[in-house]
Amino acid sequence: MRYPQWIAASIAAGVLLTGTVSTQPVSAAASTAKPTAIAASSAASSQKLNFTLDDVPYTTAQYKQIVRAFASFDGFETPYVPSRMITGDAFKKVGVGGDSVTFIFKYMRVSVSPRDDSHSYKGTVVTLPNSNNVKGKWYKVNGTDMLTFPLKDRYVTIYAPGHSLSKTKLEHVAVDVTLYAP
Repeated sequence: MRYPQWIAASIAAGVLLTGTVSTQPVSAAASTAKPTAIAASSAASSQKLNFTLDDVPYTTAQYKQIVRAFASFDGFETPYVPSRMITGDAFKKVGVGGDSVTFIFKYMRVSVSPRDDSHSYKGTVVTLPNSNNVKGKWYKVNGTDMLTFPLKDRYVTIYAPGHSLSKTKLEHVAVDVTLYAP
């Protein structure tokens, strides 16, 4: 018997069955620059996960680019921004393509669009952590896991090219996409 594989599988199954992963809700306006530890909680025990979240430190010039990107769409001027990222990630730039505004980070992409592209794919519906019961849908496009969920009158799609971030990490970042209010 292959005990190391059996032990690893047992531990993974136990982690999956122990409860939900949660973090404190954060708003872009009220957050601080300190990292927030993410913890897994359950009735039986609590166990720390191996990642933290940081605020995205947008510069004034980057905010101006973000506002311009959203303003390039008629009726789609209200900018939504990812306010948190996994510690170690970094915001690179914002881009406009098709009908979406995409935030490009070192390890992930976050797109905001007026259209839900996930409906044409089979997938799994999940409830995002600390989101007041917001449902998202995981699906695959060309081998890449993507999560799409509604945000007011828009849809946010978040993914990690090259599987650089886990689904759990992406779900925690997803709940911190907020309305930018100057």
